[in-house]
Amino acid sequence: MTLASIGQKVVAFFYFTLIARMVGAEDLGKYFFSLSFVAIFVIFIDLGVTNVLIREGAKMREKIQAYFSTIVSTKLVLATLVYIAVVITIKGLGYPDQTRQLVYLAGITMIFDSFHITMYGILRALGDLRFEAVGIVCSQILTLIMGISFLLFKLPLIYLILAFTIPSVLNACFVCWILYKKYYIRFVPQWNKKIFVYLFRIAVPFALAGIFARVYSYIDSMLLSRILGDIAVGLYAIPYKIAFAFQFIPIALIATVYPRFSAYFVQDNKKLARTFEYTITYLLLIAFPIAVGIGILSSDIILLLYTSEYAGAVVPLQVLISSIIFSFISFPIGALLNACNRQTTQTKIVGSVLLINIVFNIILIPKIGVTGAAISALIGNVLLSSIGFVFVARITSLNYSYLLTTFSKITLSAAVMGGVVWYINTVAHFLFAILIGIVIYPIMIYSTHVIKPREYTTIRQVFKQ
Repeated sequence: MTLASIGQKVVAFFYFTLIARMVGAEDLGKYFFSLSFVAIFVIFIDLGVTNVLIREGAKMREKIQAYFSTIVSTKLVLATLVYIAVVITIKGLGYPDQTRQLVYLAGITMIFDSFHITMYGILRALGDLRFEAVGIVCSQILTLIMGISFLLFKLPLIYLILAFTIPSVLNACFVCWILYKKYYIRFVPQWNKKIFVYLFRIAVPFALAGIFARVYSYIDSMLLSRILGDIAVGLYAIPYKIAFAFQFIPIALIATVYPRFSAYFVQDNKKLARTFEYTITYLLLIAFPIAVGIGILSSDIILLLYTSEYAGAVVPLQVLISSIIFSFISFPIGALLNACNRQTTQTKIVGSVLLINIVFNIILIPKIGVTGAAISALIGNVLLSSIGFVFVARITSLNYSYLLTTFSKITLSAAVMGGVVWYINTVAHFLFAILIGIVIYPIMIYSTHVIKPREYTTIRQVFKQ
């Protein structure tokens, strides 16, 4: 499953790069906007109930069919209402016909995505991830093949959305067939009031957190579209995709440490603190060289991958890539709060930061354009991690001396690496500068004793998991 997810992200990034090079900034902006617009609405179809289905279905497998039937009947109603809301909203905002058509088709894709995510949730509850891995790989490969074909034949932009719609429909049919053939679970709508109240009452915190997180992720693109237009969205899509491409790293690590957070919260507060500190260290070790290296080489990366048409994305990329340092550490902070029964606190933090982020976007975008959206995202990530850290410190006793010393050593190591990469880049090709950076950074980490020799075994075990 992990390999499938990483492979999917690699292929998706390659596919996005091809689209950016072949359609231009304006059409890329329309394409990215339509997917972002629909992504905000899709959460209102699920409302966190898939997470509840996974958790409750794993506890009581004999009730999965009853849970699923009630969820299906509910989601069919919600999907209809949400799709109507999408149509009314995009029309009301006065977007041109082409953009509206892209959104209409993306909305259909959204519905099928929501249903196959829920059906794969059943397989997760049953402990069978094989078919989801197959679905991820096959869907992405089919999207890539269809998308490249549409690009080569220079078909209208809506065909690129169709390259998502068809695989999504097939994916939904595939998992529906697997559920029936292997586990005798049928896609049959059957509403049960008691089950509905039980599931959706549990889902409320998940729903609020999901809504806040989804809006937080895409509101900058929405505001850019309204204030500056499609070209600005196209320019912003580049740094957004590059920065977002690395999120699988903290997600994968949190999947390993989250159960430990939960166990240590009950059993051993000291181990909870140490595990959290080590998790922060591991993520900073990865985030700093990525942020520094891409920040220094941003111009070369943009010009090589996306051509000079996207030169306006260089500064936004430098700003946005720096935010992954704070974005990475916000993952263990949020995970610890959730594991320690502070999910309501985490939801409030995300909601508050969302409002602040919207305010900064409204202020900065008209003044400094795409860079304003990137700065707003940076401010949001800084606030998300720093406010969350305050609440973490109230739950467990942290070793601030260790954290500060570690942070300083990693910063120094990344700064030395960055200086060497910058110099090499002035006298040689930037790919050679990357290779030198890959050598210099571990040497600096070892020299500054960021990690003690006894910790290397722990690190290998964690990343192996």
